[in-house]
Amino acid sequence: MAGRGLQLTLALLKPDALAHGIAWEAVHQDVLKNKFLIVKSKELKLKRRDSECFYAAHKGRFFFQRLVEFMARSNGQSRLERTCTAETRMASVHDACPDKGFTTSSLPPSTQAINSPYYSGPIRVYVLAHHDAVRAWRELMGPTKVFRAVHTAPESIRACYGLTDTRNTTHGSDSSASALQEIYFFFPEFDVACWFNTWEPAFRAGCVSYHPKLCVHLPLHA
Repeated sequence: MAGRGLQLTLALLKPDALAHGIAWEAVHQDVLKNKFLIVKSKELKLKRRDSECFYAAHKGRFFFQRLVEFMARSNGQSRLERTCTAETRMASVHDACPDKGFTTSSLPPSTQAINSPYYSGPIRVYVLAHHDAVRAWRELMGPTKVFRAVHTAPESIRACYGLTDTRNTTHGSDSSASALQEIYFFFPEFDVACWFNTWEPAFRAGCVSYHPKLCVHLPLHA
């Protein structure tokens, strides 16, 4: 991947993918086969209020409640905890990466721990790097509507593994700005500015190796 700089995006595998080991492993292999570099990866459970916050842009749409309930439907202890470092990091991200499309308007709301009795089945979230990460991941996912994916992008993830328009296996950021916001939502400890300044050149040059137990790519000389 030597050459022009890399872009980051947030990729999410929904509970319907994690419920079937074969499906999640197949999607994971699709990520690797399509030359995405996995910068961060973790499995977690969403609280209901976390789910409502994450999909807040869709509030008021007819599918909002159904989507929130699907992403947060069973009992358990959430592993998603928020910190209050996003705003302080945002300025350094913009200063270090002014050409990445990151602006202060893409900040998430003030972060905090959220308490709720409702939780989801597990999901898996990734930070993916690619020369055109947002577009490439959305193209690999296919259209949101599974019926359309089957007919217009039959090799896409949603065409192969999606069940309904809600249980459609994956989510992906729709712009570089939303990618930054969503990355901070799930990985508040991840310093994007530091990564671009320190590790992006190694990832871009291909000086990384895949670690199967961690499900991430690591720099060869970290």
